[in-house]
Amino acid sequence: MLAAVVPLTLALADAGKHARPRPPAGGAAAQGPHTERLRYQATWNGLPVADAELLIQPGRDTVTLRARAETNEALDLLWQMRDSVEATVRLNPVRPARFALHQNENDRRYETTIVSDDKRMVGTVERGHRKTRRAEVPLTPTLHDPASLAYLIRTLPPDMAHPASYQVLAGTKIYGITVAPAGTERIDVAERTWKARRLHLTLQLVPTDVEPTPAAVPAAASDGASDAAGDAPEREERRGNHPGRPDLGERRDQPKVQEADLWLSADAERLPLQMRAESFWGWVTIELESRSAVQ
Repeated sequence: MLAAVVPLTLALADAGKHARPRPPAGGAAAQGPHTERLRYQATWNGLPVADAELLIQPGRDTVTLRARAETNEALDLLWQMRDSVEATVRLNPVRPARFALHQNENDRRYETTIVSDDKRMVGTVERGHRKTRRAEVPLTPTLHDPASLAYLIRTLPPDMAHPASYQVLAGTKIYGITVAPAGTERIDVAERTWKARRLHLTLQLVPTDVEPTPAAVPAAASDGASDAAGDAPEREERRGNHPGRPDLGERRDQPKVQEADLWLSADAERLPLQMRAESFWGWVTIELESRSAVQ
């Protein structure tokens, strides 16, 4: 659960305070770009379990994000995470450019890269000794990588009255996500009280696999030559089945969606203040701790 929520929150902070409309070039408000640092803390059922730091660099036509997230010593005893994100988002209109997620979780190392131009998106996933997976899909107005989708969410109009639906390419799979307005309220974050817009996010956990179908491989193949065969143990583990145990099939209580609430400051900055999601084991909350300019 934490592995899913933390990267999304990292991406949601990709624009820092720069989600506001850009002032006219050469105007009195025009200034050179500067880097901003945002720090977040994740808690599980109220207990601190992870920290994240983000560096945000605005440009003329892009926003660049560099972020890292890691579990603390207490959670490291059970599960260790050292993840980082690097992303570039194009502006006017918001669209994907490049997204790279480096996952270091226990003894597993995953590298996910998504590169986009004006016509297509190409996703690549590397998982240790397994065969590299690759997918190429046409770019559409509603298709994004995690970073560009997060930026787009922050630029949605404050007066939006109806839910909006998008798709996000995560490696070689496309997930559906719906963003719905949920009112305005006051929350206490980063040692102050904020007026915040609340958005309800619904992520479909059953994705569309857009990886090309590999060449036909004999059913008895077991050398890991095909990606499907190579990933079989991991897929079985995700379904609750394990080598050496009876095949119990997919768990019937496995959720089909992941829901979360996101609070953005209700001002021109639209600063991501807090995200909260429920898992089988309890509540995961990620909230802003501090912000500062980088000299």
